Amino acid sequence: MAHPVIVVASFLTTIKSVWELSRMVRQKRAAKSLKTETESTLVLLQRAYCKGLLRERQFDYLFERLMRAEAHNDVAALQRIRADFQAILAREPGQPARRRV
Repeated sequence: MAHPVIVVASFLTTIKSVWELSRMVRQKRAAKSLKTETESTLVLLQRAYCKGLLRERQFDYLFERLMRAEAHNDVAALQRIRADFQAILAREPGQPARRRV
C-alpha cells in the first residue's frame, strides 16, 4: 500500500496540472477572441472614416487605443473603445464630419 503522503502529493499535483491546463486554454481563447474583435472593430472604424462619420483626429485616437489594447491583450479596453465608437456615431446622426482634404 502506498504511503498516504505520496497519495496526497500525487492528488495535489494532478489538481494543479488540470488547473494550469484550463488556465492556458482560457488564455488562448481570450487571445483568439481579442484578435477577431480587434479586426472587426478596425473594419468598423475604417468604414466609418471612409463614409465621413469620423474625423481624422477621432479615427487616429481610436486607432491608437485599439492598437494599444491589442498589444496589451486588454479585452476590457477593447470593449470601452467599441462603446466610445458607438457613442461617437450616436452623437452625429446622419451628419458627415468635415474633413480637410
